[in-house]
Amino acid sequence: MPSRGRQLRLSVQTKVLIPVLAFLVLLPAITVWIVNHFNEQEERSGAQATLATADGVFRRLLESQEDGLLLRYRNLADDPRLTRILLAAPSQESATVYDNTIREFLNERLDDEYGDDTSVILFTSDRSPAPVGAKRGLAFGLDDFARAAGGISADALKGGPATGTVNLPGAAFYVVAVPVILPENGGQLAGALTVGVRIGEPALQELKKLTHTEILLVADQQVIDSTMASGPESVLLSQLTVPAGPEARPEVSEVQPRMVMVQGAHYLALTGSYAFDGARRGFRYVLLSSLEPSLQALRETQRTLLGVSLLGILLSAAVVWFFVRRITRPLRELRDTAEAVGRGDFSLKVGRFSNDECGDLADAFNRMTSNLESSRAELEKAVETLQATQAQLIQSEKLSAVGQFVAGVAHELNNPLAAVIGFSDLLCQTEAGETVRPQLELIAKSAHRCHRIVQNLLSFARQHPPERSLVQLNGTIDEVLEIMAYEFRTSNITVVREFQDDLPLITADPHQLQQVFVNILGNARQAIEAFRSDGRIVVRTGVADGFIRLEFSDNGPGIRPENLAKIFDPFFTTKPVGKGTGLGLSLSYGIIREHGGRISARSEPGSGATFVIELPVAADAPAPRGRELSRPVARRPKAAAPSGKRVLVVDDEEWLLALARQLLENDGHEVETVPGGEPAVAALRRRKFDVVVCDWKMPGLNGIQFYEHLLATDPAAADRVIFMSGDVINDTFQEFLRRHEKTCLPKPFAIEDFQNAVAAMLAS
Repeated sequence: MPSRGRQLRLSVQTKVLIPVLAFLVLLPAITVWIVNHFNEQEERSGAQATLATADGVFRRLLESQEDGLLLRYRNLADDPRLTRILLAAPSQESATVYDNTIREFLNERLDDEYGDDTSVILFTSDRSPAPVGAKRGLAFGLDDFARAAGGISADALKGGPATGTVNLPGAAFYVVAVPVILPENGGQLAGALTVGVRIGEPALQELKKLTHTEILLVADQQVIDSTMASGPESVLLSQLTVPAGPEARPEVSEVQPRMVMVQGAHYLALTGSYAFDGARRGFRYVLLSSLEPSLQALRETQRTLLGVSLLGILLSAAVVWFFVRRITRPLRELRDTAEAVGRGDFSLKVGRFSNDECGDLADAFNRMTSNLESSRAELEKAVETLQATQAQLIQSEKLSAVGQFVAGVAHELNNPLAAVIGFSDLLCQTEAGETVRPQLELIAKSAHRCHRIVQNLLSFARQHPPERSLVQLNGTIDEVLEIMAYEFRTSNITVVREFQDDLPLITADPHQLQQVFVNILGNARQAIEAFRSDGRIVVRTGVADGFIRLEFSDNGPGIRPENLAKIFDPFFTTKPVGKGTGLGLSLSYGIIREHGGRISARSEPGSGATFVIELPVAADAPAPRGRELSRPVARRPKAAAPSGKRVLVVDDEEWLLALARQLLENDGHEVETVPGGEPAVAALRRRKFDVVVCDWKMPGLNGIQFYEHLLATDPAAADRVIFMSGDVINDTFQEFLRRHEKTCLPKPFAIEDFQNAVAAMLAS
């Protein structure tokens, strides 16, 4: 009997819970389905009507632009200079000169009077066997364009203007053809001028604003141009049926609107054609209308219904729980005691309910509680030991990971930076006009600054102390503000300088300080740009208690109090994923501390933020009389070396090979460059070289493997190898250099260092 009573009690609970919960779950599900079904139909119908309207607007806009281009270019045929050229009828011997004169005239008009959208101008007449013209920025020839636009040009040769569109590989064009009539010859038709205006992204963006749709131009199953971000066009075309030729009806949409997915977003797509008629070959287009806003609203409605349903389920569950609680009253004491044990309170004991299984359960629970209390004390002691060990391991792993990351980034930057520094230094050494020299000096200055930043990253990874010199802080800040002036101007941010004159000098690394200032000013610019359109940054300098005080104040959104204490922690950032690493302010904090200074921040949300930097005044250093900007580092003189030697340069970076060739050929050497280790081996088999300059990291046969091959096959050539590398902190490479007593040029290098290294090897 007791067993049957317990079964009957459980059966009643089941009969109550299952119908109530099933009804409350099923009802909102059906409601959401019905609402979703009708809303989707309504939204699809509205989007189809919008897309059909946009299709008509798009066609009218294309026709209007054709007419506007006709007005724009029809006066070209009346140009007096063209008339004079055509009136001078050429003989058979001067036909080439005649064509060249027309071509020169068209080139001048194309370069001087028409914008970048005008890509080609052709002159067609009976005097020339082939059209004569000028083009700009086209990957195909004038003959290809002439054949594609032949029907339109033929219409103009009949005496009247003609317009149309054509497409060629990778481009679509408006084509305007106007007849050239010579009034001096009784209105004789001398030929036709055909102008091709590319339908590119700027024109499509204007059409996008007017039609409120995304636009793709398609020709031969390929996207010519698009208002969408690059990437999804192939996915989109795979979902649509776009005819490849003029077989579909012109001026009518060939495919009814249909739903497509582009990068997870829903669009309604309409495919149409334009200007397919006879000899003229137009293009296809796809109009896309986004359904995401309406679908988002539908999802909001679904969430609201689900929320209401969830509330009903919770209320019903509370009622059922109340009745179950009355039935399970004897077990509540056990539950309360178990919760207390879960919180760590082992003082409560469960009273024995009765002399049955429940009583046995209470006794077993009390014994378990006693055992847990003793086990917990031992576990806490073990956890403390593990946490201390884990903290040490995490910190060690972080430092190792940061060092490897910085070394990898520095190596990737050093390769292209070597070419930038080399060519900029080379240009600065050449004779340049007064109008060009300031720009060359700015390029060289910026390139050297990038070099120092990379060196600072490597210094951070290797924990080397920075190089210090006497610095005038006002001038250092001015340099940073000059470099960032364009960013501030385009972001509509005004920078106010409140500098104290005759600031004392400080002992510091100016490049590291520039890095700190760029980080702080860059963060302020990004915060202001997302918060308001009239930004303002105030930079103040002053002296107080033996310290130079520098303040950066902005009128951005400020920093939240909970984030203010963490902004200098490594990897802490409030920016979205991909927008920041969280290392800028952490590195800045470390740089200021290494200089014996202090850096802090204060802020009120909505009232901007202020960063304060205090740096100690240099001991026994006189104050300068004016702003003293940093000066370029003095160059080492180039060592004298014999000329006319053969030098082999091995590197996988094309621009470094070009730089090395120019430097060595300027010194009178015969230079051969190869892009890797395998071609270098082949070159050494063909001939002997006096010096071999080789990169370390290369795909395929790297520098070490190349050197070991030379040791085995040509030891004399191995003795004449000079290495260069951007990964100067790699332990394996450093051990290799020490073992073989080889020299290595660290990338980026000064051109004098490169020339001196080669000269030293030749001298030996």
